Amino acid sequence: MTPTEPFSYDKAILRIEAIVNQLEETDKSIDELADLVKEASGLVNACKKKLRTTEEDIAKAFEAGES
Repeated sequence: MTPTEPFSYDKAILRIEAIVNQLEETDKSIDELADLVKEASGLVNACKKKLRTTEEDIAKAFEAGES
């Protein structure tokens, strides 16, 4: 995913999985590890935000349907 590309939860999860696989390799330098962890952390936070937003949207939709 690039900064100009719209956020995709599915693509973020795939990237997180790829990062985990890379982290499991033993031939990474400390700098590479730090970069991967930082990227994964950002993706996890973006996924959490997307889930919260979706949950709120669903709750609002149900509230509107009950009115």
